[in-house]
Amino acid sequence: MPDQRITLVLTMSNRETSADAREERGRQLARSAQIRRVGRRWAVPSQTRAAERYLVDVEDAACTCPDYELRKGTCKHQHAVLFWIAWGRDVDADGNVTETVVVKRKTYRQKDWRAYDASQVHEREYVERLLRALCAGVPQPPRRPGPGRRPLAIGDEVFSAVMKIYTQLPGRRAQSDLREAAGRGHLGKVAHFTAIQKFLADPATTPVLTSLVEQSAAPLAVIEAGQYAIDSTGFSTAVYDRWFSQKHGKLCSQNTWVKLHVMVGTVTHVVTSALVTSEGDCPQLPGLLARTRAHHDVYEVSADKAYASVDNHETLDRLDVAAYIPFKDNAVVNPKSPAWSRHLCEFLLHQERFLAHYHRRSNVETAFAMIKAKFGAAVASRLPVAQANEVLAKCVAHNLCCVVKAIFTADLAPTFWPDAPPTTLSVPSQEAA
Repeated sequence: MPDQRITLVLTMSNRETSADAREERGRQLARSAQIRRVGRRWAVPSQTRAAERYLVDVEDAACTCPDYELRKGTCKHQHAVLFWIAWGRDVDADGNVTETVVVKRKTYRQKDWRAYDASQVHEREYVERLLRALCAGVPQPPRRPGPGRRPLAIGDEVFSAVMKIYTQLPGRRAQSDLREAAGRGHLGKVAHFTAIQKFLADPATTPVLTSLVEQSAAPLAVIEAGQYAIDSTGFSTAVYDRWFSQKHGKLCSQNTWVKLHVMVGTVTHVVTSALVTSEGDCPQLPGLLARTRAHHDVYEVSADKAYASVDNHETLDRLDVAAYIPFKDNAVVNPKSPAWSRHLCEFLLHQERFLAHYHRRSNVETAFAMIKAKFGAAVASRLPVAQANEVLAKCVAHNLCCVVKAIFTADLAPTFWPDAPPTTLSVPSQEAA
C-alpha cells in the first residue's frame, strides 16, 4: 500500500468517535480479533461465527460481509481494519498480533427472571398437559370393517411421537416416560416403540403434524405484534449418498439433509407454519403466509434476498402486508409490476427505515437455534417420510415450550381448538417455583 494511502487511512481512523454502532463494534473487533493481511486485503473474523472470515479492501472501501452487500456503506469490519492500522498493532510476518485484549461479550437480560425460571422449572409437566389438550382435538378416522385389534387413537400416537422427540430418547428408552404419562392421565394407551416408528413413517402423519404446528402456535397470536419472518434451515441425517467420480477417480459421499421452511413470530419465536421440502425458498412464501394468516393477523413480513421475486412482492401487496425483503444488486424497476417497483424504490430511498424492520428477520434464526439446541440438529429416522415428520414433531414441541413460557411471563390462557375451552393450568406460586 502506498504511503499516501496509509496516511489517508490513519487520518480516517483517528477521527472523533461517533455514536455509530458499527464503528463501536469495529473498535471491539480491532481490540480482540486476529486481523491478518491477505495480499492487498485484510481478513477480519466474524463476531458471530469464529471460523468465518470477511475480506476488507481498504483502498476500494469494500467488504465481503452481508452488511456491506446490503447497504454499500462502511461496515464494522472496515472500521476494525481502520482502527487496527491506526493503533499500529504489533504484528509479525504471518499477521499474528502479540497483544490480546479480552472484550466482555454483550449479554441481554430477561425482563422477569423469576417468571422465566419458573417456566423452565415446570416446563416438562406443562408440556405434557398442553400436548394432551392439543391431541384431544385430532379427529379419529373411522375404523375399517373387519377382524383385528382396535387401532390406537391418533391422539395417543401423536402424543407418544412428540414426547419421544421432546425427551430426545430412543423409542425403547422412552417407553418408561410414556407409561408415567399414562399414569398421570395424559395418555390413553402407551404405543409400542415400533408403532411410533410406523406412525412417523406413514405419509398420512404429515398433514396431521402440519396442522398441529399451526394449532399449537394459534394461542400466541394475541402476543404477536403482526410482524413475522420467514426462512429455511437444514437438519442432518445419518443417510449418505455415495457415488464414484470418473473425473477424480475416487469414491465420493455426501450427507443428505432435511430442509425445513417456516414462518416465525418475531416476538415469541413460535413457528406459525412449517413445510418440509427440498424445493427452493422463494416459492414457499405464499403457502406459508396463507396458513399463518388463518390464525394470525400479519401486517409485515421480513425475509432475505432468496424471497425477492415479483410474485412474492405482488402477493404481499395484494394482502396489504408490508414486505421487508432486500433486493439484489441487479434489481431494476419493472413497469409490469407496480408493487415490485414501489418496494424497490422504498428499499433504495429509505434504507434506515427498511433496515430497522428488516432486522426483525434475525428472530427466525433465533427460533432455529432454539429448536436445534433443545431437540437436536439431526434426525434419527432413515426413511424420507419419517425424517420429515420428525422435523415437524420438533416444531410442535418447540411451540409448546413457547406456550409454556407465555403462560408464566404473559399470563396466557391457551386455547388450541376453536370450540375447545381454555386449558386451565394453574401457575405455581413464586415461592414454590
